Amino acid sequence: AESPLAARHGVAPVTATFRHILIVVFLIFVFGVVQMFSLWGVCNAGMQTAASLKQHGLPTLNELASLQEHLAIYRLYSYEYLFAQDSERSVKTKAMETVAERTRAALKNLGALLPEGEGRRLVASLEAAIADLRFEFNEVRKLVDSDFPAAMKAMDREIPPHSERVAAAASALKEYGYRFSGDQANATFASFGWIRSNAVAFGAGNILMAVGAIVFVLVAARRSRAQLSETLARLDARTNELDGSLSLVNATLEATADGLLVVDHAGRLVKFNRKFAWMWRVPADSFAAGGDAPAMALAAAQLRDPAAFMQKVRELDAQPHAESFDQLDFKDGRVFERYSYPQKIGGAVVGRVWSFRDITERKRTEAERAEMNRQLVDASRQAGMAEVATSVLHNVGNVLNSVNVSATLAVERVRKSPIEDLARVVALLDEHAADLGAFISHDPRGKRLPSFLSQLSGHLLLERQNLHTELISLRENVDHIKEIVAMQQSNAKVCGVTEVLKITDLVEDSLRLNAGTLSRHQVQVVREFQELPAMTVDKHKVLQILVNLIRNAEYACDEAGVPDKRLTLRVVNGGDTVKISVSDNGVGIAPENLDRIFNHGFTTKKDGHGFGLHSAANAATEIGGRLSVHSDGLGFGATFTLELPGHPSTPSEPSTS
Repeated sequence: AESPLAARHGVAPVTATFRHILIVVFLIFVFGVVQMFSLWGVCNAGMQTAASLKQHGLPTLNELASLQEHLAIYRLYSYEYLFAQDSERSVKTKAMETVAERTRAALKNLGALLPEGEGRRLVASLEAAIADLRFEFNEVRKLVDSDFPAAMKAMDREIPPHSERVAAAASALKEYGYRFSGDQANATFASFGWIRSNAVAFGAGNILMAVGAIVFVLVAARRSRAQLSETLARLDARTNELDGSLSLVNATLEATADGLLVVDHAGRLVKFNRKFAWMWRVPADSFAAGGDAPAMALAAAQLRDPAAFMQKVRELDAQPHAESFDQLDFKDGRVFERYSYPQKIGGAVVGRVWSFRDITERKRTEAERAEMNRQLVDASRQAGMAEVATSVLHNVGNVLNSVNVSATLAVERVRKSPIEDLARVVALLDEHAADLGAFISHDPRGKRLPSFLSQLSGHLLLERQNLHTELISLRENVDHIKEIVAMQQSNAKVCGVTEVLKITDLVEDSLRLNAGTLSRHQVQVVREFQELPAMTVDKHKVLQILVNLIRNAEYACDEAGVPDKRLTLRVVNGGDTVKISVSDNGVGIAPENLDRIFNHGFTTKKDGHGFGLHSAANAATEIGGRLSVHSDGLGFGATFTLELPGHPSTPSEPSTS
């Protein structure tokens, strides 16, 4: 059965032509006057032109059909690339390269089939036009990933002129190909026309040649008709494939996550996908007969600001070349992003494409993340405040122990003071005020009174000196408490105040602040100090660290229960640092606890809170130093080393006391 496309493209006229040829040959056969050799020469020429038609003319038509097919597929793949997903673009690119290669092959074949001159010049012109079009498509594809609106602009501005150039070049080549094939066919027909014109002169003697010619023409006509029908049938198949590709594009648009709406230059609806109707909850039949007014009214009624929605539509209708992006807030809490781009053909605006994307879930996630961040900030601030407060209380508590010892000793000395004996002496003197001289000279009690007063005076002076010492210690501890509080209060504003002093003096201050507890717990203090020059340090932070370390060493010695409790303090030059070590012969530290001894909340004390060493390590870091620990295990004591940044001069040998 003959295909519809074959019928449309002139197979029937070709058949009628060959039918006329058969009539001519029949006349030749009837009149039979053609000379044998002349007929042979004419038939030979006809066979050559027929062979040329077979070898060049018909293949030229086939290659032209394939070329048109490849060009159509290449443009289709290029447009599909613009709307493809990221994961699909590499596949589309490979397909486009394959089609481009086939196009180049078809052009090469055409160049080989066509003779020198106009045909090959037209092939070269089409090759140049296709190369320019491919270059522009590549430029557009480069913009797709980085700037999709710019890619659409480039597509509308650059592709149509080059497409028209390709179409014009292809049309010229097609016209030349048809003319070339037609010339060869006409040459074939002319050979047989010459036979018909001279049939009367040939005579009946050439009847056998006429029979041969008839057979030849029948075979040639049948073969030509079959070849042409086959070519057109292939065009039908390729057309069906293109229809399938267009169907795939439509299916892809329907499957996209965005709602798409296309209107013409007058604002009338042209096309929309089902996602658009579903997102806007508008029945598809609302767009029946191209009317979009009911659907627009239903859509606008869902928005919080329908007037602004319609105003934007009117603004873009008045500015056909403008692009737009905004956000739409729905009454039910949904949020859409709205994009709008002009649709152009040949540089002229023919409509507008609207794209809607549902970002409700993204907005909800962003809000939840912001709320979570706010809660984390609040929790971090509260935890920081609690840690600062705990650190202050712990450091103040360490100093208050010394304050309590000093106050207890002062109260005990006042309670045992012989001041009451002085009151009795005064009462005795008042009693003998009238005969004071005789009382002192002759009364046994009066005679002992001077020596008693001398002893009492010495005792009171010693007591005064001891009380003065305890009060000085008490005042220093109170001052240290004040410095701890003041340091924390100013911590948010300025860094700690630094002073130039000797490290050994600072260590002695820390021992003096703990002197009462060290004496009460009978802890022997060993000093191993290298003489180092004065250096700049944050006095109160270093003092806070050392007081903590000495207090922990006292506790470790008590827990060990050893009879010779010993605390060793070393000050040595560490090169670029000064190292202060506090060693004890107490309970020691288990190996598994060495890595977490400075963690907040970690403690091995029954009544501990795990704040002292943590705050000491933090203070060491704040002043640019480092606090470390070493222990050989439980029962072997521990050594805490504070490293302070500094460059002391060459030290002398350590002194031990």
